[in-house]
Amino acid sequence: MLRLILGRARTGKTGAVMDEIAALTARGEGPVMLIVPEQYSHEAERELLRVCGDRLSLYGEVLSFTRLYARVEAELGFGGRQALDKGGRLLALVRALAATETRLRQFSAARRSSAMQSALLSAIDELKTGCVDPEALARLGERLSAEGELLGGKLRDLALIYEAYDAIVSQSGLDPMDRLTLLAGRIGESALAKGRFYIDGFTDFTAQELGVLRALLLAGAELTVCLTCEGLEEGHEIFEPSRRAALALRRLAEETGTDVRVDRMPAGTGDAPLERLERELFAFGPARIEGGGEVLRLRRAPDLSTECEAAAQRCLELVQEKGCRWRDIALAARDFERYRSGLEGAFARYGVPLYLARRSDLLSKPLPALIAGAYAAVCRGWDYEDLMAYCKTGLAGLTGPESDTLEDYAFLWSLHGSAWTRDEDWVLHPRGFGLEFTEADRENLAEVNALRRRFVAPLRTLYDLGRAATDAAGQARALAAFFEALALPERLEARAGELEALGMVQEAAEYEQLWDIVTGALEQCVRVLGDTEMDLEQFGDLFGLVLSAYDVGSIPLSLDRVSAGDMDRMRRRHIRHLIVLGCDSDSLPLAAGAAGVFSDRDRETLSAAGLPLGDTADGRLDREFSLIYNCLTLPEETLTLSWCAEAGEPSFVVRRCETLFSAAPEHIDPAECRLWAPGPARELAAMAGRGAAGPAHRAA
Repeated sequence: MLRLILGRARTGKTGAVMDEIAALTARGEGPVMLIVPEQYSHEAERELLRVCGDRLSLYGEVLSFTRLYARVEAELGFGGRQALDKGGRLLALVRALAATETRLRQFSAARRSSAMQSALLSAIDELKTGCVDPEALARLGERLSAEGELLGGKLRDLALIYEAYDAIVSQSGLDPMDRLTLLAGRIGESALAKGRFYIDGFTDFTAQELGVLRALLLAGAELTVCLTCEGLEEGHEIFEPSRRAALALRRLAEETGTDVRVDRMPAGTGDAPLERLERELFAFGPARIEGGGEVLRLRRAPDLSTECEAAAQRCLELVQEKGCRWRDIALAARDFERYRSGLEGAFARYGVPLYLARRSDLLSKPLPALIAGAYAAVCRGWDYEDLMAYCKTGLAGLTGPESDTLEDYAFLWSLHGSAWTRDEDWVLHPRGFGLEFTEADRENLAEVNALRRRFVAPLRTLYDLGRAATDAAGQARALAAFFEALALPERLEARAGELEALGMVQEAAEYEQLWDIVTGALEQCVRVLGDTEMDLEQFGDLFGLVLSAYDVGSIPLSLDRVSAGDMDRMRRRHIRHLIVLGCDSDSLPLAAGAAGVFSDRDRETLSAAGLPLGDTADGRLDREFSLIYNCLTLPEETLTLSWCAEAGEPSFVVRRCETLFSAAPEHIDPAECRLWAPGPARELAAMAGRGAAGPAHRAA
């Protein structure tokens, strides 16, 4: 049985599912599985536990599709292959490009372009998500080439790279993008397939996810799917992605001989301002909403920095005047990366605890800089600038004062090349040319020579072993020996302890991840590249590229924080107060073009040939409207929309809210915002106020 629960936002779809699961677990019926998007799984689990109580652990479970794969793999086993991570997948692609380079036409330069490699890997991901195999791609490429279509050559090259990539991955591990395809092939054998599945929180489904659902229907599982749309008939574009998903599920049921039941949740009829906003926001009629003065705020800031400060001030205002907790407030923006650093600084100054789902680029950390500096030094002739960049990472084995001592001497005498590697001591005067040596000078010179030997020893290890090695495995062993000579794990652990002692807990947590990430990347170099011929310089360049694929993140120690993130990650229920930043016409909706290898025209051609991939321009616009609708209908008590004048005109959402609520935007005054802040920000506001009043007072 397939049951579709369809309805607009705020009609109780999720609540009905939670109550139904609670009734089943209370009767001891199971297994019952709630499948939700990955980013929503933690909150869904907490909510379901609140509704079901302790019996949930016996009869129910909250899973994402990837966690469902892990459960089935643990039961059935999928061959025990270890999944490659981002760096391992990039290595496999680089090796595939090397294997096919002489046969490529349109992507022949990809082996030397990291940007093109990233685009190709994204294209392979998109093909796998769409269940498009290399053979189908090659057949279409040949047909289009025969018809004189330029796309044919692109598809031909991509099919060659895709096939070589899969072959290389199969020798060294599992591509994580294949997990749902494997799951669809085996889930029918699992005991889980005999249970009940409730699926909630999705706008639509990928071809891989539909494949898993099809396999469950074939196995006789009971599926209940919640989707935000009014019905299966054509309607408003904000519901179009979910309506198409509902139609796709109905087709699956017809193909598998499964009964279908459609339950439509009635639209809300409440008169509360936010309930009416849900119904009227995209209706574009002449409606008016009364009593929204305390519910809706429209705020215009002069610049982005002030907009971030105003968001912090609004959080303080809500906590102090509405009596809510920090966790009751959420911030969202469509182009969130534009706001990340500004929010971090403003919220720290205003004393508002903020949780950002932050993933920092690994290359911004000292460890990759150390590795890059080491390879630059030993491969480019022991240049002074390269050596000092390596030294200043703080992980090269010298303290700050020791680094200064060595740098001062090397700069004074312009030392480079073999001067650093020869066995003889440096003998030049530490204070300059033509001066007499004193006892202090001799002691200083002895210290400099001792520092130079200690500083150079790990680099000599990397250089000697790397020059002797002929393949990737040997180069990996040389780098591992360099890490050992530096006592790198101990240094990273000590640095994490120092950061934690300074109260920089999140930074300390990120440092603790660095060693595991780098050693994992090194192990995958051996697994994927193995006996591939490679010299020291080539391996250094490739390892730097691999590290660029990683990021680091941390989980906050306290859950009572204001959460912030992109609108497409806003799946939370029980948001009392929502602040939406960046409500300008360029960001809401976000007018993004087709990214990567395939253009919109390419996607249309592929779709017409029966190989549909991602959305074209019309589909992306429908998804944007759906995203805006789903996000703005989340809050229970207040909604604040803000934008900055430097970004342009306000979005249509702001204009519509002005009309519905007869509301005028507030113009944010930075000085007034800072009066809410403790400490320095408030002092700045007071100083600004005195500066403005001073001349007038003197004139009087």
